Amino acid sequence: MSQLILEGVAEPSYRAQVVQILADFRREWQTMAEGKSLVEIDAPVGLVLADIADWLQFNPQERHAILGGKLVSQINCLMEEQVSVKLPS
Repeated sequence: MSQLILEGVAEPSYRAQVVQILADFRREWQTMAEGKSLVEIDAPVGLVLADIADWLQFNPQERHAILGGKLVSQINCLMEEQVSVKLPS
């Protein structure tokens, strides 16, 4: 994560940390978009929300409150499928 420049601030506020996390998240998406406008990129909203929750390091209860039980289950299933596909047979 790159550092937000905050002159005269010993410890950045929670708000500044969130701004930095979201800016890093945007830069990651820009890299993946390979020069395309982020306005024109189709993205699975549920996975974007899960990524934001991960970047903000929410605990399981907070993730459940943000994403809802159904989306948490769907994401968990998707992640399990990806892991099983990557494991050698």
